[in-house]
Amino acid sequence: MHVLEASILLIILIVLSNILSHYLVAIPTALIEISVGLVVALVFKVQIDLESDWFMLLFVAPLLFNDGKRFPKNELWELRAPIFANAILLVLLTTILGGFFIHLVISEIPFSLALALAAVLSPTDPVAVHGIAERVKLPKKILSLISGESLINDASGLIAFKYAMAAFFTSQFSLKNAALDFLYMSFVGAIIGFVLINVFHYIRIFLVQQGIKDVILHTTIRILAPFVIFIVADEIAHASGVIAVVTAGVLSINQAPIFRGEFSEARMVTHKMWDMIIYILNGAVFVILGIELPLAMSETLVNPTIKNGRLILYTLIIWFILLIIRVLWSYSYLWMTYLRAKHNTPKPRFITALLTGLTGVRGAITMATIMSVSYSMPDGLPFVQRPLIVFLACGVILISLLVATVSLPILTKQRKRLLLTGDDQYENTDMPDKIDLPMNATQDEKSITEIRARKLMIQSAIKVLQTSKDEAEKVVLSDLLHEFNIRLRHLYKENDHNTENEKYHQLEKEIQLIANEGEFTGINLAIENNQVSEKTAKYYLNFWEFKRQALTGGLRPNLKKAKFSIQRQLNHFLFKMRFVNSDSKIADSSLFILREASAVGAIDALKNYKKQLSSESKLYKVKLNIINQSLSDYRNQLERIRHISTHSRKEYELQLQKFYLKALDAERTTIQELFEEGKISLSLANRLRQSVNYSEISLLQNDE
Repeated sequence: MHVLEASILLIILIVLSNILSHYLVAIPTALIEISVGLVVALVFKVQIDLESDWFMLLFVAPLLFNDGKRFPKNELWELRAPIFANAILLVLLTTILGGFFIHLVISEIPFSLALALAAVLSPTDPVAVHGIAERVKLPKKILSLISGESLINDASGLIAFKYAMAAFFTSQFSLKNAALDFLYMSFVGAIIGFVLINVFHYIRIFLVQQGIKDVILHTTIRILAPFVIFIVADEIAHASGVIAVVTAGVLSINQAPIFRGEFSEARMVTHKMWDMIIYILNGAVFVILGIELPLAMSETLVNPTIKNGRLILYTLIIWFILLIIRVLWSYSYLWMTYLRAKHNTPKPRFITALLTGLTGVRGAITMATIMSVSYSMPDGLPFVQRPLIVFLACGVILISLLVATVSLPILTKQRKRLLLTGDDQYENTDMPDKIDLPMNATQDEKSITEIRARKLMIQSAIKVLQTSKDEAEKVVLSDLLHEFNIRLRHLYKENDHNTENEKYHQLEKEIQLIANEGEFTGINLAIENNQVSEKTAKYYLNFWEFKRQALTGGLRPNLKKAKFSIQRQLNHFLFKMRFVNSDSKIADSSLFILREASAVGAIDALKNYKKQLSSESKLYKVKLNIINQSLSDYRNQLERIRHISTHSRKEYELQLQKFYLKALDAERTTIQELFEEGKISLSLANRLRQSVNYSEISLLQNDE
């Protein structure tokens, strides 16, 4: 099949699979994609030539780069010991023990070839694991461990496979050469990834310094990075392209944004492009796997010298051997950790090790590597055992996926989250209404809700705005702090119990009415002192009357609409009076005098009411909180009115943009910290980032 036709067919099958996944919710998307590819291959006789080199470059490189980019740095560091132990030591143990038992059970496979088969089956597939985990609520620590392990174990598994195959073909093996080769490929691959991701970063800095801020160009450069890094490491340096792209991905999340627009449009375009690419590549991997299965297994199935029942039994035995090795390794490691901790943690549970073993699903890299094996021996004779090892590898991939799909929901049934040894810091806990900033948060505060995350974001923004002490910026800061405080109050109300919420609103309305009467007193005082014209005073009093009726519930629906219409007109009129043109000073007006007088009156009324409060009242603290918040609002308003005449529109908007962008940066930092600490999921983090990006784009576009 031609490349163009195959590409279009793959995308169609991916779309079809994902549509089906929305209806067959109990089945992981990966299995649906494999099944769709299998049906197409059997019914329509479709074949795709799977070349290992281009498969690794086109699929594995960007997928692993994306996994490394999204993997939280803190978790990677915290789990470094078990991740590297699983990625290196467990791979070697699986290769040796697995190879020994495979040779023992299947005498037709020589020991060196059995080692190669065990080595190629040792890497785990994170894509399939996450597809299954989304539906069964696997413990976070297991998912993090498997994900981190899968970023590295491909390199060790491929090197072990390479030397085992070399030993089979040449009957020679050098442990020294294998160890040196592994060290060379790993360290050189990591260095190349480190150097090249920084080269790409500085290229983009250079372009920005030249005035080239084309969003599409910068996005294209970022997407090109993993492919170039993999080619340089794998083809030119003959090191591990896998390690190179993983290193580059992990380091890329530490790179500071290059230019202001990257916080908004460039980041959004890049994220959406990556989402689309990963969506297609993930799906294509498993569709290709399904299409290749008949071709890979048919030659062995039709072989009269081996019974099909025996083939299936062999596959089950190999899968079970690999599972036992993985489970026992994990259980032993848990006990070692427990003993080193001097019994300060709960005793290890076997179910933890069992879940770790079952989530070690095999997938695309195993398939691509085994299919790359030559059809002939170095002396030109046919490679007789090739169909058998290809069949066994493909069979283990399918069994591992199927068993995980069936068993994991059963093992995690009726459990929101399994409590594992050393995993207690990932559990949900009851959190107080007031949440500290991320830098002060404890390890127990995990898996917070979206509302709580948004509270933390706003608190971070407020903290940044409060650090400025410049009197010249007081007006802008007052406006922004007022806006963020209102947002924070709304979020706290959303999280309240309904009954308590009603009581709170009733008290709030009561205190607002007191403030409203104070406004009326202040307005009348300004009129009596002849500070304003009668026309303006009458207009403002009409607005005040609508506001009072809205608080008392006296407005009919159509009058409520009129009230909001008048409020919009007032704001428009106020804006016109403030800003005659972009460079003029904001003019004094009778409307400003009335606003100042009403604010002063409200503040006086609230202060008097506050003095009369009884500290013995059950609602004293609640009322005091509402009064203080209302006083803060009116003082901000008063501060703004009294200082606003010293600003021009242009100055005001520039300062507003400057501090608003600082506040948004603080919110972004909080999102990243929450994600790295495991408090929010990747999907929630992306949703929160998108919200911040939209705010920033709106601000920048308004400025333009």
